[in-house]
Amino acid sequence: MKQNFFLIFCLALLAGCDINKGFTIDGVVPDVENGRTIYLVALAMNSQWDTLGMSVVENGKFKIEGKIPEPRIAQIRGIEKRQSIPLFLENVPFLVKVTGERPVVTGGELQRISNEFNDVKAEIYKDMPEMEKAFREAREQKNWSRCEQLIKEEERLDSIYNEAERQILAERGNTLVAVYLVSRHHPKMRFERLKPMYDRLSEEMKNSPYGQVITQRYRDAKITAVGEIAPDFTLLTPEGDSLSLYSVKAKVKVLDFWASWCGPCRAENPNVVALYQKYKDKGLEILSVSLDSKREPWVKAIREDGLTWKHVSDLQGWKCSAAQRYKISAVPSIFVLDSDNRIVGSFLRGKQLEQVLDSLMIE
Repeated sequence: MKQNFFLIFCLALLAGCDINKGFTIDGVVPDVENGRTIYLVALAMNSQWDTLGMSVVENGKFKIEGKIPEPRIAQIRGIEKRQSIPLFLENVPFLVKVTGERPVVTGGELQRISNEFNDVKAEIYKDMPEMEKAFREAREQKNWSRCEQLIKEEERLDSIYNEAERQILAERGNTLVAVYLVSRHHPKMRFERLKPMYDRLSEEMKNSPYGQVITQRYRDAKITAVGEIAPDFTLLTPEGDSLSLYSVKAKVKVLDFWASWCGPCRAENPNVVALYQKYKDKGLEILSVSLDSKREPWVKAIREDGLTWKHVSDLQGWKCSAAQRYKISAVPSIFVLDSDNRIVGSFLRGKQLEQVLDSLMIE
């Protein structure tokens, strides 16, 4: 009886040690010089970066140890100037090898899930380097049919990848791997694409540090989503008069964020001019908001490009109050509104803008 009690006590003690065990990260970095400091960091709730540990490289190796109360999405920094290696940190041993084209991280269940998905992605896009080379050559030779063929092939691969991503989000929406997949996309993702990805995340993951960043982007993107009421604003015309968005009455309104210094904006202007000429007598109005910081180039561009509709600006550049309210991060950004200021088209250009206006004007 005493021997059994002693055995049970030892097993319980060992179990307790496992519970309290932290993480270890052994790094193999043969091309990194001795003395360089490697950092382990993770995003905190206040959107700042916590330093969870650090180590100095010796003979091509480093080691970081610590303990976390719950799994976190972490990054290893310092191996190269701008490189950061993502790591799904749990209280288990990890091995990080930076010896080839792509760093290899092993350790923990979350890391295993991430690695499997990365392998799927690599397989899908394995021919992309050759395709990009072929596209450059075709463009130089002005072989437009070949360019179009390669673009369609890339779109096909993107479709396969998007389905793989949708599947892992559906199956792993309650893991940090899913949160990281969504956050890794361009931080200015449009609402229509972000919403189905966001909806697959669990509430727990939405409330994680990375999840809170995604949630804020979700809220920002929703402001200019189709179906939302466009926020009102008041700015000054080139003549110095106040003009609000809602004071512009029309069957259909185009809201155009642009700037005189923006090449793509100036290239898009002829298309907008043509559409205005086509529909101005049928109920179309345009309000252009300039992100210029000086009046002279703004007014000059209006005159040179023949933009004969309404214009406003506060000459604050990217700090333009209307642009900030609409979360504008690139120009041109063009929206189409109905008579009730409801957004019926977002971030439209060229043929897309023309198609939306054509459909509205024949109603």
